[in-house]
Amino acid sequence: MFLIGTPAAGTDAPDDKAVYERELETAIDYFYQTNWVEARQIFNRLKKEEPGDPRPYFFESMMPFLEYFFVDASESLAEEFFTLSEKAVDLSSKRLESSPDDTTMVLMLSGLHGYRGLVAAGENRHRIALGSGLTGFNYTRKLLSMNTDRPDARIGRGMFYYMVGSIPSGMRWASNMVGLRADVEDGFKELKIAAESESYIRNDAKMMLMYLYSIEERYDDALIYAEKLTDELPDNVIFLYKKAEILKQLNNNEEAMNVFRAIKNKNNPALPGLTEKSGKKVEKLEKFTQSY
Repeated sequence: MFLIGTPAAGTDAPDDKAVYERELETAIDYFYQTNWVEARQIFNRLKKEEPGDPRPYFFESMMPFLEYFFVDASESLAEEFFTLSEKAVDLSSKRLESSPDDTTMVLMLSGLHGYRGLVAAGENRHRIALGSGLTGFNYTRKLLSMNTDRPDARIGRGMFYYMVGSIPSGMRWASNMVGLRADVEDGFKELKIAAESESYIRNDAKMMLMYLYSIEERYDDALIYAEKLTDELPDNVIFLYKKAEILKQLNNNEEAMNVFRAIKNKNNPALPGLTEKSGKKVEKLEKFTQSY
C-alpha cells in the first residue's frame, strides 16, 4: 500500500512519466476499493511498459495478502503471496542497488519483508517469520536514519515489535541471541502513531491494528479501526467482512448481518468466495437470531 509518488525508471519523456504515474495511482485507488479486476488490468499493462518497476508487483502481491489475513488464512493464499512478493522483493532490491538513497524502495522492502514475516508467523513458520521480520526491520532502521519521525518507518517498526513480542516462549532464545527485545504493546504504540498521522500510509496502520487487535481478542479496539477503515474505504469488501466478523465476536449480530448483506449485494467479481461466505453468514445468523 502507499508508494504512489515515485517516477518509474526508464520513462524518458516527462509526459510519459506523468501518464504512467496517473495510471498507477488509478490502479492503486482501485486496489484499495477491492476493484481488483480493473486494478489487475492496469497493473499488467504497466508491467509491460516498465518491467523494472516493482510497484505493480507489490500491489498484486498484496491481494492474496489481504485475503489471507482477513478472509481465509489458507496455505494456498500464503504460497501465492510468497510467490508474487518474491518478484517485488527482487525488483526493489535491484532498484535500490542502483539508487541507494531511493526511500520508496527502502520503504517497499521494509513493508514486503514485514508482511512476509507476518504471513510466515500465521503459518507457524516462526524461524522464517523472525528472519523476514529482522530483514524488514533493517530497512526500517534505514528509513529511521533518514527521518526518525516518518510514519512509514513507524509502521514497519510497529509490525516488527509486535512480531518480536508475540514469539512463543520456546523461541525466545532466537530473538534474545540477536539482542531483540520488545513486547506487543510497543508494536501497538508505534502503529497508533502511524494511524493517527496525515501520511498516506495511515490506512495501512489502521489495517494492521484492526487485524492484530483481533488476534489478541481485543475486539472493542479492533472495531474502532474497522469502522475508521470502512468509513474511509466504503467499497473495500475485505475490510467490511472483517468488520462484520468483529461485530459478530462482540455479539452485535444484527449489525453484523447488515454488513454481511451489504457485501453480498456488492457481489465483488474479484472475490466471489467472499460473496458466498457472506451469504452463508447471513443465513446462519438469521437462524441463530430466530431461535431466540
